Amino acid sequence: MTSKSQPRATAELERGYRNMLLPAVFAVGIFAIVPLAGMLALSFSDYHLIRGTNWDFGFKNFVRLASDKRLMGSVYAMSVLSFFGVLTQVLIGAAIAVGLSKIVGKWRLGRVLFLLPYAVPHVAVALIWLSLFTPTLSPVNAFFDLFGITVPSFLTTQNGALLAIVMADTWTNFPFTMLIILAALQGISPDLEEAAALDGATRVQSFFYVTLPLLIPAFLMVTLFRFIDSLKHFPMIFVMTKGGPGRSTQATNYYAYIQTFQNSNVAYGAAIAVTLFIVAAFISFYVARLNQRITS
Repeated sequence: MTSKSQPRATAELERGYRNMLLPAVFAVGIFAIVPLAGMLALSFSDYHLIRGTNWDFGFKNFVRLASDKRLMGSVYAMSVLSFFGVLTQVLIGAAIAVGLSKIVGKWRLGRVLFLLPYAVPHVAVALIWLSLFTPTLSPVNAFFDLFGITVPSFLTTQNGALLAIVMADTWTNFPFTMLIILAALQGISPDLEEAAALDGATRVQSFFYVTLPLLIPAFLMVTLFRFIDSLKHFPMIFVMTKGGPGRSTQATNYYAYIQTFQNSNVAYGAAIAVTLFIVAAFISFYVARLNQRITS
């Protein structure tokens, strides 16, 4: 290829890449940017399904957020569900990933088996765990009844209901953390562990001082992804607890649903959703910057 034809070929290649990206850009615009812009516009309005609206735009919905005690309660419920859910998913996923990394060549079927819960739709997962926590349906309760042991009803107490949602969410989402950390483990050169062993390090010391520091970027990434996804506990809450008992499991996104579809206050529900989006975006930006500092 001559020197004159190289710029032309590069330009044609770039044009081809742009043409390939156009459908993806169009899809993102239609299904993400346009709804987000609509929700942002609604959050500044006074749109109400029953009372009607005067389209009086302003910040009154966001001002109301600061004095909404039910919103503060929903933030607490969301924080508990997100913190313990993400923590257990990362710990369990990491433990299984470390185990599979040692036997991955001998038992590849293990990865498939552990990934099965991640393929189950969240509504189906919620129904499965709802049956497990319903005393009249649960095979676990039936088993313990044979020995005269009474299993407490998780869904009738505040802490029990939160624990039930965390368990269901962990069961269906730990395979994601396992897969990411397993890929990171397989990307670490065995020579590093061999060098540590030659220096007299035990396997435990080699893991904590060699392997674990190299996994920090993977831990940060998977924690960020799982945190963002944990803000969407809606299927579990809607199917398993309906926000109860009382309001103990009304996470923020579920509270936005109540305001929008049960109370018909679309504008205020949109303001809650926009605020939740801004918080998630801020935390994502901070974690991304932290990850960049560690890897650079």
